Amino acid sequence: MSKKLIPIVFVVAAAALIWAVFAGLETQPTGRDEATAIIMRAPDGFDVDDLGETGLAFAASELVRRGGLRPGVEFTDGGDRVILLIDRDQDRIIELRAAGSGTIVEKNWPGPVDDRLAWAADHGRLDAPGLDPARGKNLYH
Repeated sequence: MSKKLIPIVFVVAAAALIWAVFAGLETQPTGRDEATAIIMRAPDGFDVDDLGETGLAFAASELVRRGGLRPGVEFTDGGDRVILLIDRDQDRIIELRAAGSGTIVEKNWPGPVDDRLAWAADHGRLDAPGLDPARGKNLYH
């Protein structure tokens, strides 16, 4: 190779290397501004109906109307996606709520389930007076 071509080859190789490094940096995950991949769904064994856009009072009244040991409803309430599950074997209501921000919270509301559902159907809240409060936790990925 001629001595005149060596600097040209060197400059082209250096430019290609610099381009490759910066092009690669644009596609690397940064941990910011990326969607999370948490999927919220009812565990197996629950019979869940989708109610669409509604409130907690209507969802609770639908659960009162439905029979079975493990009924559930899924609905959207003010932008939050909510799944309510009734576990009559353990006398509890499981509430899964995904906020628009991506946070998913699971709350376990102890029974008596029928009393709590009746209160919620009338008042739009599961925190019935005289009943134990929920135990909750954030679900992380």
